[in-house]
Amino acid sequence: MTRDIIRHPGPPADQPWIMAQGTGRSLQITLPKGKILMEAVAEAMDAAGADSGAMVLDGLVMGPYRFVGPGPSNDGIHAAWYSAPRGGARATITHGTAMVGRRDGAWWLHCHAAWEGKQPLAGHLLPDEVTLAEDATVTLHAINGAKFDVSMNAETQFAIFHPTGGQPGNAVIAKLNPHKDAVTAIREISAKAGFAKAHVYGVGSLVGACFAEGGDMASPISEVFVLPGATTGNTTNLPLHCVDPDDAQFNGTLLPDGGPVCVTFELLLMDAKT
Repeated sequence: MTRDIIRHPGPPADQPWIMAQGTGRSLQITLPKGKILMEAVAEAMDAAGADSGAMVLDGLVMGPYRFVGPGPSNDGIHAAWYSAPRGGARATITHGTAMVGRRDGAWWLHCHAAWEGKQPLAGHLLPDEVTLAEDATVTLHAINGAKFDVSMNAETQFAIFHPTGGQPGNAVIAKLNPHKDAVTAIREISAKAGFAKAHVYGVGSLVGACFAEGGDMASPISEVFVLPGATTGNTTNLPLHCVDPDDAQFNGTLLPDGGPVCVTFELLLMDAKT
């Protein structure tokens, strides 16, 4: 049982996941050279008139930049934490996703990515400490009618995104709670939303990961994100990129019952018909 490996300080959540439905659209936007990532994304969200969204950052050139990796907790409270911050002068994101919402009323984002610089690395980018080294054309999956908002999570004692609001529409934002299997939850959420097939975007953490192609990740502490091409419907195809506390990287198609959530997993599902 993963609860024997990862023990959060608060009571388990009543539900394995929460979701909010809304209306989604996909836009190509340009984040300008020289801007801090958080500032550029905030301006893009305002310009789009969106309530929340997911931004795919593949190909973005950044520098200087700072990030943290996954790490153990030494505070006697949290089940997992982060590494010490590190940084680099310049790198290109090979794949990366930012979930975008609000924190204390201001725009905020949660970004996991993999990048090539002096060496290939992956982790959790610090949005106020990443500078755009070049203009970047990226994809924004913008949502209206449903919002990600940061609040304290009772189980994990992390201040993290939670979906709020909701109205009928072609998109869903969701948060998976600890120990829920990611593939199972995504299937359930898509069915609840009434989608025959949906595209999937997201970032989170898992207690290990078992892949269809082999090369499993054993670490119970990780940072992960969904790779391009993820879908759910009659079957779920969930390619992931993962990094563990030793900077070892893993990727593959996550198997059903192969990826229980560690702290959180934030998702955006878009109806494939739109």
